[in-house]
Amino acid sequence: MNERRIQRIQELIKHRVAEVIDQELSDPRRGLITVTKVRVDREMMSCEVFWSLLGDEKARRLNARMLDDARAFVQREVAAVLHTRTVPHLRFRYDESIEGAVRIDNLLADLRRERGDDDSAGPDDRPTDDAPASPLS
Repeated sequence: MNERRIQRIQELIKHRVAEVIDQELSDPRRGLITVTKVRVDREMMSCEVFWSLLGDEKARRLNARMLDDARAFVQREVAAVLHTRTVPHLRFRYDESIEGAVRIDNLLADLRRERGDDDSAGPDDRPTDDAPASPLS
């Protein structure tokens, strides 16, 4: 299957899965889930749906179970909007890249604090060499 078509299908699946999770699942275990990306194989047989969550490890496990339990329902909803001969088998995978990015950001913030860098000033607040001198100085 051509690459552009796969990308369109992936975007369609991502949008529909996010919509179903957010608006149509009424499971009390559901947290604030974000669908981060979708990867469909070339034969349209399998589809990995990557998701992220604000919360601790317990919330992550609860939501992973909830998504696995709702997989068939979500797959039927995706099939309703996909106009293809086959519907890929959905698998939900936790996206660890978000967690890793937060961990790296925290490490960099700790390093800046250790070095004594003031990270409260934004890039627009820092003086530049070609800025006009203040009339009060």
